[in-house]
Amino acid sequence: MRKIEIVDVHPDFLKEVTLNPIPEFDADDYLQRINLLIERLKKNNITHAVIYGDREHFSNIDYFTGYDPRFEEALLIIDAEGSKTIVVGNEGWNYSYIIPYEINRVLYQNFSLQGQPRKSLKPLSEILASAGISSRSRVGVIGYKYFDEGHADNPDYTFDIPAYILDSIYSLVQKENVINITRELTGTPDGIRMVLRTAKEIAWAENAAGKCANIILRLLKNIKPNIAEIELSAMCQMDFCPTNVHPMLNFGPEHVFLGIRSPGYRRLNLGEVCGMCYSIRGSLVSRVGVAAYDYSSYSNELKGSIENFYMPYWKAVATWYESVSVGAIAGEVYDKVMDIVGDPEFGVKLNPGHNTGTDEWSNSPFYKGSEIKIPDGSHFQCDIIASSSDPVKTAICEDSVVIAGKELRNRVKSEYPGVWARIEKRQKLMREELGINISDDVLPLSNINAVYWPFMLDTGKIFAFSK
Repeated sequence: MRKIEIVDVHPDFLKEVTLNPIPEFDADDYLQRINLLIERLKKNNITHAVIYGDREHFSNIDYFTGYDPRFEEALLIIDAEGSKTIVVGNEGWNYSYIIPYEINRVLYQNFSLQGQPRKSLKPLSEILASAGISSRSRVGVIGYKYFDEGHADNPDYTFDIPAYILDSIYSLVQKENVINITRELTGTPDGIRMVLRTAKEIAWAENAAGKCANIILRLLKNIKPNIAEIELSAMCQMDFCPTNVHPMLNFGPEHVFLGIRSPGYRRLNLGEVCGMCYSIRGSLVSRVGVAAYDYSSYSNELKGSIENFYMPYWKAVATWYESVSVGAIAGEVYDKVMDIVGDPEFGVKLNPGHNTGTDEWSNSPFYKGSEIKIPDGSHFQCDIIASSSDPVKTAICEDSVVIAGKELRNRVKSEYPGVWARIEKRQKLMREELGINISDDVLPLSNINAVYWPFMLDTGKIFAFSK
């Protein structure tokens, strides 16, 4: 059995990444994705996909257009012949010109905010009809969730979009010809959005991960006793890239227990639990542990937790990284992780890892009994949350990673040599400095993948396996 030690950190783990401009997706990128959807429509005898989006649930429309609904709802309608229509409200009209290809634009003012002008309002059913939807159509609705057997009375005919939109579709199409096809986008293992297919997509994800890791490093380098949550948060020097999760910074058991709380004015006490999290579209990075300089500065109630809680937790994280590869069985990854942290004292309630993208959690193949083979191009969060309430202690070492076969790796190496050089260096550091024997398929996207600080006030000490 390998022993976990507290070791001196390699200086490269503390270096911020110099970020290149975010790779921008162009018309060809989006049209290639649309072609994947059209293939699914034809295969399933669907004439039209009606994709719903709003501020929170923007990713499906954004994936095909680059347009993310902001203040309003929106619909993207794509038919099996390739015709494309975007339906927006008042404030989405100009913004819809961000879409880099020709598309039919339609204003539906009931998507506008309450009280805004509706002088050009027309029935939604009329707009749907103008996009070719009729009594002869078979419509696939894409909301944010699909429903499995046992989770709803009639999963294929259960929808999570506003009722008035569904009623407008029903006014044109028989109910039996309107089905939920969200699974085609976010179902595991083969949903269209569940893998990255191009080197550009991986470069985009690496950029996001680097940005989030830089912010976490700034927080770790500035955290100290008596600093307020809101005061520390101002030191992360974030830019205005849109976040997909509320930034989190929590001090003390009463705040860490809440999990997803935003920073306030609570001040940090030496030896107590603390946590930080930052996420933009494409990556989330989080660390939760103990605000201590060394063993002796742990609070009395947390003494002993390094050996019986935090070290086993990090072993589970390392095991996850060593277990994932193209073709690995997700249920076996789950079992290996839960063999370590499955006892109630660790309080692991959610999946140990999940798919990610522009939305932070799009699905997960990691569950008990899962027979899903990890696909080439999978974009995951290593996300194992261990939490105990008496006393409150939480461990999180969350980062994003891509699982890529040789051909996809070679494309990254050829098209984005700088990205590839950073990934190779991280692989080497994980193996040689952390002792985590990852597959070549595992592409760490930031400089701190699997790096965990048992003393969050001392960035010079981390967990690693004995050499």
